[in-house]
This record gives sequence, C-alpha cells and structure tokens, in this order.
Amino acid sequence: MHYLYFLWSEKLQKIYIGETTDVLARIDYHNSGRQRYTSLGVPWTPIAYVEFENRHEALAEEKRLKKCKNREYYKKYLLENGKKIKK
Repeated sequence: MHYLYFLWSEKLQKIYIGETTDVLARIDYHNSGRQRYTSLGVPWTPIAYVEFENRHEALAEEKRLKKCKNREYYKKYLLENGKKIKK
C-alpha cells in the first residue's frame, strides 16, 4: 500500500504533500529537520492521508495535486478521500 500524506506548517502557513509507504515514519523524518525542503517548516502537523494500491497511482496523484496549489481544493479533496492521521 502507498499513501499520499498532507502536512501543515503553522510557521510557513503551507500544506506539504508527499508519498510514502510508512506515513508515521515519514512525518518523523520531516520533523527531524533532515529533509532540506521541509526543514524550515518544522514542526509539521499531520492533516490526513489517502491510500493507493501502488506507487505509480500515488505519485501520479501527488503530481496532479502539487500542480493545483489550491488550499480550498485540498480541503475538499481530503473531505472526499482523506483519512485522519492518528499519531
């Protein structure tokens, strides 16, 4: 199973979208500050995730959503497809 995950940075006022097979480990990685792109937004708050059967589908959806860059669209998308991240 592959997942798209959505994180929120209060500091940057931005949503980050990523793909992984282990959502909780990936959130910990982002919050450790070791990932160059997300290190400025620490701490990242988990919002939700969406499941996909394979990596190809997850990456295609990640690419589509990242082109969108519309917070309101993300909210609607997550209401229809997302599951809360329990950490």
